[in-house]
Amino acid sequence: MTRAELLDLFTPIYDEFVMIAFGATEMKHPQIFDVIVDPTKDWKYNAISGLGAWEEADEDSDEGLDHFVIGYEGTITPRKYRKYFYVTYEVNDQMEYAALKARIVRAKALGRGGAARLELLGAAVLIGAFGTITTGDGKYLCDDDHYKNPEETGTTYDNLLADAFSHDALETAEQQVDANFFDLDGLPMVTFAGKPNLIFPPALRGPVKRALSERADERPSTTLRDINVYAGKYDPIEWPWLAKAVGGSDTAWYINYPALGNLKMIKNTNTPQYASWLDNLKHRYYFDGWMYAYPGTSDWRGLFGSTGE
Repeated sequence: MTRAELLDLFTPIYDEFVMIAFGATEMKHPQIFDVIVDPTKDWKYNAISGLGAWEEADEDSDEGLDHFVIGYEGTITPRKYRKYFYVTYEVNDQMEYAALKARIVRAKALGRGGAARLELLGAAVLIGAFGTITTGDGKYLCDDDHYKNPEETGTTYDNLLADAFSHDALETAEQQVDANFFDLDGLPMVTFAGKPNLIFPPALRGPVKRALSERADERPSTTLRDINVYAGKYDPIEWPWLAKAVGGSDTAWYINYPALGNLKMIKNTNTPQYASWLDNLKHRYYFDGWMYAYPGTSDWRGLFGSTGE
């Protein structure tokens, strides 16, 4: 058995190193997005209303008949993302076990890169919420004039917050949520939407922690000794992929209700796919990872955002 053949025996374990690194990477998008595994080419969605509050009806009458309102339809098509590398036979022949260690490092890097792509895809939805990502009604994801539904465009709702993050801005934001968080029938949604996320970049870590701290029995930064009503109310999510350094913003922040599931991450498989093979013509070992994924939004409801500027 040659040295190259000995190292060949280790080739099948590299997919394990890829998956270990992928799984060990802390990803925040599953806390924010409804992650759906669907093997089909396109994932289609549409919203459907309820039937609104019951109406008073006279005895022996057909009053109360209503119909469902169909919301905006759309399609999310997962796209292919791939990364691969190769190592020459000569590296194995001449470096022996040092090559094995180096390939493990590269395989783990391949797995981390897959996780990074998913995080970038998810963060891009929030980053673009104010100017590039649109919803079925043709408005930006965070906008001040979303239609109630396709049949009632005269009533609009506003999920674009206006202030830089602070304790007072959060209070103002909650008032705006209460005034604009209605379903297709115009019924309030906050009461059953579950615990919201408060999503922010690392630059806002201090202000958010001061506003939400579990130890903050009193309102921070005041002498009024008011009760801090926000302690424990939100699930804070600090997301490095929102930062200005990676194309986002150091001031934008978001309130998201993940229980509604309107932010989607569609994937063809739960984990990336991986393959490794030998090219005896070029004397190379190849290591290849790929996945199909893409995010989208089925409705603006459930997300409120501010540029913080």
